[in-house]
Amino acid sequence: MTPTPPELLTDGSFRPASAIDEEVPNEFGIYAIRLRVGSSLSEPFESHLASRQSRLIYIGKATSLSKRMLGNELRGRGHGTFFRSIGAVLGYRPAGGSLVGKANPYNFSFVAEDRARIVAWINEHLEVSWAALPQADVRATEKALILEHTPLLNLESNPAALTELDALRVECRAIATGLSTPAL
Repeated sequence: MTPTPPELLTDGSFRPASAIDEEVPNEFGIYAIRLRVGSSLSEPFESHLASRQSRLIYIGKATSLSKRMLGNELRGRGHGTFFRSIGAVLGYRPAGGSLVGKANPYNFSFVAEDRARIVAWINEHLEVSWAALPQADVRATEKALILEHTPLLNLESNPAALTELDALRVECRAIATGLSTPAL
């Protein structure tokens, strides 16, 4: 089993998402995202988080922590799984038909104004931690951490994956592929 970087999940390793842009390295690694003390999510997600007795909401892997974790997941500058999930949990939906004709029907995105609102929410309510790792250890370490900690917004490799999150992502894909219209 791949060892967990000891500093990744300690309280002292987490930093406000709003204050890390200059610190994140361009290295292979894993990252953890959690709610700040005093922040909450809408139901049923807040109840699920409380039942897990954890503020940890996501663990991810990156070939470049600065591009994947910071750029895609926290700043919405690409196709980030976490960013799409937190956006959907916060009530945002992609533009209807925005994926029509696109090669990957999973990579829905939000309109620019909604992306900015999601980033603002992330900066106010989330903390992150990361650890650079050898490339060979990244995937196994991520999977082991997800299995052990069952972060709220991880679906893959998570024995406690939330059907509610999966349903939200399916709804967003249906809207973006033009198979459904957004609820008003």
